[in-house]
Amino acid sequence: MSKTLLLPPRSLSFIVFESVASIALIILSLVGNVLILTALYRNPRLRNTTNNYIAALAVTDLLSACVPGTLFASTLIAGRLVFGMPLCRLSGFLVHFLTYFSMTTMTLTAVNRYFRVVRPQLYRKLFTKTRSRGILVVLWLVIAGFVFYPTALDMGTFTFNPVLSFCAYTFASQSAETVFTVTVVCVFVVFSLSVICVCYYHVSKEIRRHNVGIRLSLQGVSVQEINLSKVLFIVAFAFALCWIPTFVVVLIIRVILDGAPHELAVVIPFLIQTSSVLNPLIYGVLSPPFRREFRRLFTPKWRARSGDINSNASSPTGQIGLALEQISIGHPCTGDDSRRQGDGSDELAQFPSLKVAWSV
Repeated sequence: MSKTLLLPPRSLSFIVFESVASIALIILSLVGNVLILTALYRNPRLRNTTNNYIAALAVTDLLSACVPGTLFASTLIAGRLVFGMPLCRLSGFLVHFLTYFSMTTMTLTAVNRYFRVVRPQLYRKLFTKTRSRGILVVLWLVIAGFVFYPTALDMGTFTFNPVLSFCAYTFASQSAETVFTVTVVCVFVVFSLSVICVCYYHVSKEIRRHNVGIRLSLQGVSVQEINLSKVLFIVAFAFALCWIPTFVVVLIIRVILDGAPHELAVVIPFLIQTSSVLNPLIYGVLSPPFRREFRRLFTPKWRARSGDINSNASSPTGQIGLALEQISIGHPCTGDDSRRQGDGSDELAQFPSLKVAWSV
């Protein structure tokens, strides 16, 4: 066995901790992101343009758990690279590709929220389902090309890094590594986080200015949309909490230390896997539509049906909901309503007295 495929010596307690933690992150990521995709598939009301980005993030998190996450966990458990170099190179490519794709998708989501709340008159023109999916496809191709270009130009290759315990780029020269690292930090970290911060700042400012969403509801921005903006801001904030320390550690290892002990370097893949777990937890706790759908997935059909009937019959809002449902059945939707459903907006009827708190 080549020494380049073996991990540095570790204590037994540290091996157990790393192994259990990596397996737990894989399981949580798989379960959580499968729940998100299942909820989007089962509930047509969740299939709007914004949730296209949420679905894209869930898919990237699933891929991260299945390929790089599995290789990372198996390496920590065995103390060496278990799978061959072809899978190692695929894993290295996916680590970079999925990371940059997630960052840019978060940025697109922030821009989406900006136009939905601050510029609602332009939202329907800019963010149709077809256009949103087309943007994701173009983004996929551009980022794939960016990640692959060092290999195509013989500037670097994906190799197994025993200190990191997973596969990453090894560059042919220090200058090539510096150019690639600086480009990544400037474009995918500084620029993306700046756009996210600016967009959500204007979103929060607009909501506060319009009396916590009451006036916005008159412009077609529902309380549900405002709540979704808040949830997505928290998702972006949690994402930044994972990735800013990751790139700080990368810069310390590559620029300051020119190498690092395993205990410091292994923080990077652990933070990458942690970011794949956070999104489903945030949606499940803070997003009422996803929370309701998750509850339905774990509730027997007969109990869910009886619970819905009882809650509708016993509460004033439930009675109003039943009345609105009867009205909608008796009166087909107008041309404007059908257009709204066609572009996936799916906004719920709101009451002017409802208020939503926004805090940044």
